[in-house]
Amino acid sequence: CDGCLMEKKSKFPFGKRYKKKTWAAGMWDIGGGKALKNENPLHTLNREVQEETGVNVLDAELMTTMNIYDEKDGGFFTYHIYMITQWQNKPVNLTKEHTELRWFTRDEIGKLNIALPEYVPLIDKWITNSKTGLHPGE
Repeated sequence: CDGCLMEKKSKFPFGKRYKKKTWAAGMWDIGGGKALKNENPLHTLNREVQEETGVNVLDAELMTTMNIYDEKDGGFFTYHIYMITQWQNKPVNLTKEHTELRWFTRDEIGKLNIALPEYVPLIDKWITNSKTGLHPGE
């Protein structure tokens, strides 16, 4: 699986997951999704982001890779989280996976019911490194 963060003017987009989804139902989550068989993680990222938001990914930095437990499948999956650093098109909600797409500041994200608490330290690290000119993966 691949997930993506984006940042513009110190805000980050999150989608509110549809309440009938099996994983993180009704919670705020980043864009992304499952890889197709033998699909490269960057291809998965671009395909999923395009399907969900209409955004064309031009450049992205891998922020982290983690193993997440999926209660539905009863096992772990590998989750690659990227920061999209360059893109085309304004992100809009194009799927029924999310009921809405909104941009939030870091402080607002800290008050949301988010799918994975691990997103917050990744955002914090991005903000800190942006101020110093360093980014994860550099």
